[in-house]
Amino acid sequence: MQGKTVSRPMLCLILQGDGVLVLNDTVYTAEANQLYVLKPGTTIEAAARSAVTEFILLSMDTVCLQQVRGQWKMSSSSGFPLDWETGRLMVRHDQQVRARFEQLVEAYRGVHPDHFISIHSQLHELLQYLSENRLEENYEKVDPALERSIMYMRRFMSEGISMDQLAKIAGLTPSSYSRSFKKAKGMSPTDYLNRLRIDEAKKQLKQESCVLKDVAVSVGYGNEYYFSRKFKQTLGIAPSLYMKKDQIRVATASMIGLHENLSSLGLHPVATMDGFHDRELDEVEQQQRLASQLEKLRQAKPDLIIGDFYHKPFYDKLKSIAPTVILDQAHDWKENHLRLAELVGREQQALQNFKQLELRNMDIGLRLKHHFGQERIMLMQVTNQSIRLQENAEHPLHRLIYGELGLKPAQIISIDLMSDEYAADSIPMLDTDHLFMNRISNSPASEKLLRRMKQTTAWNRSPAVLKGNVHDISDWSVLSWTPSGRHQIMDELEQIVHQLVTLSHVGLIGQL
Repeated sequence: MQGKTVSRPMLCLILQGDGVLVLNDTVYTAEANQLYVLKPGTTIEAAARSAVTEFILLSMDTVCLQQVRGQWKMSSSSGFPLDWETGRLMVRHDQQVRARFEQLVEAYRGVHPDHFISIHSQLHELLQYLSENRLEENYEKVDPALERSIMYMRRFMSEGISMDQLAKIAGLTPSSYSRSFKKAKGMSPTDYLNRLRIDEAKKQLKQESCVLKDVAVSVGYGNEYYFSRKFKQTLGIAPSLYMKKDQIRVATASMIGLHENLSSLGLHPVATMDGFHDRELDEVEQQQRLASQLEKLRQAKPDLIIGDFYHKPFYDKLKSIAPTVILDQAHDWKENHLRLAELVGREQQALQNFKQLELRNMDIGLRLKHHFGQERIMLMQVTNQSIRLQENAEHPLHRLIYGELGLKPAQIISIDLMSDEYAADSIPMLDTDHLFMNRISNSPASEKLLRRMKQTTAWNRSPAVLKGNVHDISDWSVLSWTPSGRHQIMDELEQIVHQLVTLSHVGLIGQL
């Protein structure tokens, strides 16, 4: 399904199968027994991973009743009957939810004259059941009292809102309200309200000819100085800088490709820095290299410098050049990408990038699993000093290869270390059917290391070596942190499969 737009409120319950569901550019990994809300205007894209996919799509016509001059009048309404947002609706007792949906379908197929009355009755019961059994993202039960207070926050955020007011709306004491809210939402009511206000401010700041003072007042901060302080405290940059949008000059300081992430958002960095400690350089050469990069940053005159966690030690030097934001350490590349997009006001493009990758992951993954089947995969990196077996389960590369693309890992896997590192003559048995090998450089030191490794018993007894299944690859460990890099990894995997298929057809697969 590609680019369909919903015209009426709908509920979608997946009965069987799995795949990717995209709602307004937000990507969901859809599985059986998951329930989704589709509000009018929602754009849907979907692709099935399984051979059979079955779902129930419940479409509703809604009406609005109003009393005018003592008489009730009914008019059509395009809104959803309940205040639910488009996306996944998490509910307790999913088997009971499924049973209620199936009963409703059976009632719809009924032949009795009063079956439409039964349908309406069951529909109202279903909506009531879902409303009473909704879950938060942390699987806490949704509290209707807290939801009422949140609706009040959204509606009256431009006004002064006190904790006492919110607690009263929820029917709780201020202390009980605060505890219940934090348990359900993971933050205090004050922080939640602040986030709502900042999110609304971000939308307004993207508009042409917006006035900072007017934005501050419209989201409830009163004066622009207090607003600016809260905005920077929340987002990391001043609203005046955020307003620059397409004109903002951004530099990056990163070992994991933040400059590539930025480019994939449609904004090219004016300068880049990589503070990686090169073991081939002595201390003086290393300092000269860093000084040269910092000087290039200074000459580029950026409005903003965005650095990854590894550049935290350089914060003071970077801040002396331009306002600087250092991203928190994250194992999930998407967190970095979305945070970067938020800083430059391009969250929508980030969601587009996620969508394109998810759809391609599924397409490529099916073909790769068809070719490799149960054959095992191992990732190796040859440096100038050692051999690394890259098998950290938390690394984005591991999640891409073995999780999203569904390939089967070889048995040597460490969940604790970034990589297993070995001397060339002490590598473990490479018990794998395919070995994907990245060489950091073609230096004499690397060549020597590679020759020594190829003389070992562990190398020469490896099934991958014996079958001629050693494949040269780029530095996937770095590429896996960026959208363009992840596309390149999939391109290389497709090329490898194409070569293997071609060679198998002409009978040329031999020893390495």
